[in-house]
Amino acid sequence: MMNLNKYQKTQILLLIAIIIAFIVFVISIVKTKNLKNYPTQETFSEMTSVINETPEEPIIEEPEDTSWDEENVEDTEVDMTEEENAEENNTATYYIKVNYTANVVTIYTKDSEGKYTKPVKAMVCSTGTATPRSGVYKMSDKYRWHQLNGGVYGQYCSRITGHILFHSVPYVTNSPDTLKYTAYDKLGTAASAGCIRLTVADALWIYSNCPSGTYVEFYGSSNPGPLGKPTAKKISSNVACRNWDPTDPLSNNPWHTYVEPASTTPETPSQEVENNQQEEENKQEENVPNGDNQNNPDNSNEDNNQKPDNDQTNTNTNTNTNTGTNTNTNSNINSGTNTSNGTINEVIVNGTTGTSTDIQA
Repeated sequence: MMNLNKYQKTQILLLIAIIIAFIVFVISIVKTKNLKNYPTQETFSEMTSVINETPEEPIIEEPEDTSWDEENVEDTEVDMTEEENAEENNTATYYIKVNYTANVVTIYTKDSEGKYTKPVKAMVCSTGTATPRSGVYKMSDKYRWHQLNGGVYGQYCSRITGHILFHSVPYVTNSPDTLKYTAYDKLGTAASAGCIRLTVADALWIYSNCPSGTYVEFYGSSNPGPLGKPTAKKISSNVACRNWDPTDPLSNNPWHTYVEPASTTPETPSQEVENNQQEEENKQEENVPNGDNQNNPDNSNEDNNQKPDNDQTNTNTNTNTNTGTNTNTNSNINSGTNTSNGTINEVIVNGTTGTSTDIQA
């Protein structure tokens, strides 16, 4: 080491201390800057809650019920007196009853005594929570296409009272190829807000045959009515046709030309057994020698054939019986020998060598 005096040693120590202090200062600045980027305890808690939070399932909104139409419409419920005398005073051909419990509409006409007791038609429908539970109403306005709440449309609409109408299952637009097919599949169950949803054919029938002033009665019963409860086709699975109501009479409705695919029902065990038996019979028939008449139901043959060996006698007995108008008896006696595969065999029929006899009757 160099020989340093006391003054020089003091300067060197001072310089080292300054350097160390500078390094410590720089490190402290860097740490302070980095701490500003660290989350606070509050921020850290929020981050932890977000990490541990269970992701929410996507919300699938049900389509808005579209059975309502414009506001401020007339209530057409009749008073008690008119309701009691509805049958006597009404000259309309038909009287409509809506069973909101069974989701069935039944149309009645008058009997010989002038009472609406003769059921003529039943319709499957969808009612809703606002469907009247009782009372008799008079139908009023009619609309070929009518815009409903939610911006959708109904075909063949007939107003019953207030917001309650008979109409088809809703459409996205006023075009017959925009049917809400999932709503159609709900026919027969409560699915509307209050209107009576019908197939196009049934809505058209009421639209055409039940004029304004026709009485409509509401009631609830587990008994669907005298004509029972019809069913409606389920259409959601048919991508090619489901945007149309199957009952829509328009000529370009694809349901009119749709052909159901052929059934692919697997064979039952009994069918498989029958098929196997048939295959066995076919194989046996293929092995029958030429000239055999086993396939003729009118002939009965008993053949005992053995493969001829040397010096072996073959006995063949053939009896053919046919029934007809004419009776012919032919006897042919032939004597000779048969040669097969180089072997001479005598033919013995009925104990006579070289004789074969065919009898036809």
